[in-house]
Amino acid sequence: MHKLSCRILLLLAIITVSGCESKPDFPIYSVKGLVKFTDGNPVSDGWIEFSSQAPETKGRNSNSRIAKDGTFEMETFARGKGAYAGPVEAVISTPVAEFDPEKGDVKKPEVNIPEKYRDYKTSGLTYQIEKKDNTLNITIERNGTKP
Repeated sequence: MHKLSCRILLLLAIITVSGCESKPDFPIYSVKGLVKFTDGNPVSDGWIEFSSQAPETKGRNSNSRIAKDGTFEMETFARGKGAYAGPVEAVISTPVAEFDPEKGDVKKPEVNIPEKYRDYKTSGLTYQIEKKDNTLNITIERNGTKP
């Protein structure tokens, strides 16, 4: 009986350990770049976000604030700098309004991103993230002009 109990405990331990396998750690790669308007001026504020379209990471996002000079560097939640490997769709958002304590009112953002770039379905921005340092030069329309 003692041998049977030991075998059952050993079997339960094996089942428990095998059920605790870690999930695959999908690769992320460095992605940075520049967002500018068709007139050559940088998008000087806002956010850029990628949504992975690869089957194993579909819907996982990475994002970055766009700096005054139009540059960005993507970062993933809890994974650090980079974006998930494979195809991604992108959106660019207008910066949020901020409270101006000196004037006592809301400071509206100076940068206005056309509506089409704020939605994954209409942005038309798609990229392939590969096992390398990915540098993207993104050009968007400004108020109806075409790139």
